Amino acid sequence: MYRRRPSFAGSFYTSDPADLRRQIETFISSASSDKKEIEGRLLGLICPHAGYIYSGQVAAHSYSYLSGIKDAVFVVIAPSHRARFDGASVIPEGIYETPIGEMSIDSEIGKILLEKDYFSYYSQIHEVEHSLEVQVPFIKFMSPDSSIVPVIVGDSDRTFTESVGSSIAEAVRESGKDAVIVISTDLSHYHSYDKAGEMDSAFINAVETFDEEKIINTIRSGRSEACGIAALLSGIAACRSLGATGIKIVNYANSGDVSGDRSQVVGYMAGVIYGK
Repeated sequence: MYRRRPSFAGSFYTSDPADLRRQIETFISSASSDKKEIEGRLLGLICPHAGYIYSGQVAAHSYSYLSGIKDAVFVVIAPSHRARFDGASVIPEGIYETPIGEMSIDSEIGKILLEKDYFSYYSQIHEVEHSLEVQVPFIKFMSPDSSIVPVIVGDSDRTFTESVGSSIAEAVRESGKDAVIVISTDLSHYHSYDKAGEMDSAFINAVETFDEEKIINTIRSGRSEACGIAALLSGIAACRSLGATGIKIVNYANSGDVSGDRSQVVGYMAGVIYGK
């Protein structure tokens, strides 16, 4: 059985189980006190993927919405930072390890996806990617008995992301399981604090329209940046196919808010996707 062992514990987040639980619990407790209402049922989350010291509190604003979800499948869609490849890579079965416990990989949905267009399995791509790994401890903490489907996407072409999203939704429906789509993305990179705020605000406004063309256009125009645009578009397509009707961004910050260095910052947003 394949076991995906933590590659970034000790760098992007602590490898000490007790410390990691305390840190996530603190983040969630703070975020829960600022929780906003959503219209309809939860279908997806949008979460940042930097080191927890920088983006963990923002991520918690999304993950706080998992309170009460005990048994679900989390399809985690993340971008590839270290490998160039066409299509999407899904781990079809096995175990995903975290310092606070293991998560089962849903083999039913994973195997269905491997039969779809664009989907393959490249273990080496998953083993070197942080943007998906950093989501799993939050999921394990909030919904320990659930399972995950890890998906890394390598292309942001609109036809591709629509197909990936539709395939994920079809696989979820075929399985008959309750699913939450988790989308991993950061925003602008290495601009001044004020410039980042301007760019990220434009992107957040586009995302909240729930209109993929507006999201794409704000990137193409250079007015915004998002390293996980392929994951975001794929995840939105999946959620829309599963009945999503809107997106609410529930928190925003950048690395300058934590470090105090406002010369070159990275932007982070937390969002929820909801629907019928």
